[in-house]
Amino acid sequence: MNKTNKEVNKNLVILIIAIIAIALLSLFVFSKSNEDRGQNNNEAEKLISLEDWEEVHEGLFKVSGVFTCLPVRNEDQPHNDLCVFGIKVATDYYRLEKISDDPLNALNKIMEGQNIEVSGELIDPLSDDDYLDYLSLGTIKVVGVRYLDTSADELKSDLPISFKADYISFSNYSAGIFGIEEYPKLESWVENGQIECNETPLESSLALRTSKKRINGQQYCISAFSEGAAGSVYTQYVYTTVIGDDVYSIIFMANYPNCPNYPDEERAECEAERTSFNLDILVDQEIKKLSANS
Repeated sequence: MNKTNKEVNKNLVILIIAIIAIALLSLFVFSKSNEDRGQNNNEAEKLISLEDWEEVHEGLFKVSGVFTCLPVRNEDQPHNDLCVFGIKVATDYYRLEKISDDPLNALNKIMEGQNIEVSGELIDPLSDDDYLDYLSLGTIKVVGVRYLDTSADELKSDLPISFKADYISFSNYSAGIFGIEEYPKLESWVENGQIECNETPLESSLALRTSKKRINGQQYCISAFSEGAAGSVYTQYVYTTVIGDDVYSIIFMANYPNCPNYPDEERAECEAERTSFNLDILVDQEIKKLSANS
């Protein structure tokens, strides 16, 4: 009797192990099948997205190239230092202008050097008087932006370590050094060994603001161009000063998030950072480093 019970128990254990093994195998096959279906769905979504892109932007002017700042036609002619957004297609350029109802402010989020495809309305350059000084076959009023593959090495990112923050983010940083005689800019000039500029009145409603400020005893002209987007404000800054026989200029984009959008604790941290983060001192330090190394 005991022997029979042992054999029954042994067979029962074997049966249970076999059932578990079959269940695990089935689960693996099912998971793998779902994984494959998921990959196929992802691929399908990519295709659908591309198809949707073509359908939504059908009939619009489309062009692919590299996001960049437009070069001026003649460096000897007066011009400002702000980055005029453009796309380089082979050896040609188009200026990019956001449409007025773009809630995402897509152009301000693109890194210089990023490969993109844009679609929109192409405007004859001769009707765009404010930008005739820049190399451009025309202005594209951008309706959509599609990101294409770009390696990290191709993106322009010279952001100094000091320009790190928890909530404010920075991009498209660049620095330049010019001889005084080689600096015929529109909004700032050298006079009596220091930078001068026409300041924007405080009551002005213009998006582009220009001001003079002394930072650590050094006179700067600061241009700032701001655009709002969903939950953020993007501001492009240009700091310019004179040290010795050279003009130093630093350009970058700052993204200021809307602090009240965060939960209470993070909102307090965001607001504290906004209050304590001193761009003027950071820029002055970087320009002093440039001067010491030039």
